[in-house]
Amino acid sequence: MTLTAKISETVALPSVLTIRTVQITKDAVLAGFSAAESIVLDVPQDADCDLSFIQVVESARLFAQSEEKEITLLRPASGGLLAVLERGGFLTDIDPSDRFFWLHERHIQ
Repeated sequence: MTLTAKISETVALPSVLTIRTVQITKDAVLAGFSAAESIVLDVPQDADCDLSFIQVVESARLFAQSEEKEITLLRPASGGLLAVLERGGFLTDIDPSDRFFWLHERHIQ
C-alpha cells in the first residue's frame, strides 16, 4: 500500500466570524474541503468571533473525521477567538485532542 501526501488548502477567513457571517464561513470551509483532503483555517488574530463560529468549526471537525479528512488552525486560538472559547467553557476540562486543535497544546494561564 502506497501512502500519498494529502493535499492541503489554506482557508483565509474574514475578520468578522459571527452569526451575521456564518453562511459565508460555512461555505468557505466546505469549499476548502471540496478542494483538498486537509484544510488549514487562517483565523485573523483580531477576528470578532461568537459562538456560531465555534459551532461551524466543531461541525467541520466532525465532518473531517467522518470523511477521513483533516482540519487544523494555522495558529493557536488568540484574541477574540480565545475569549469566546473561555467564556463558552470550551477550555474547561479540555481533552488532549481539543487542546491540540484549539491551542496547539499550549497551557491555559
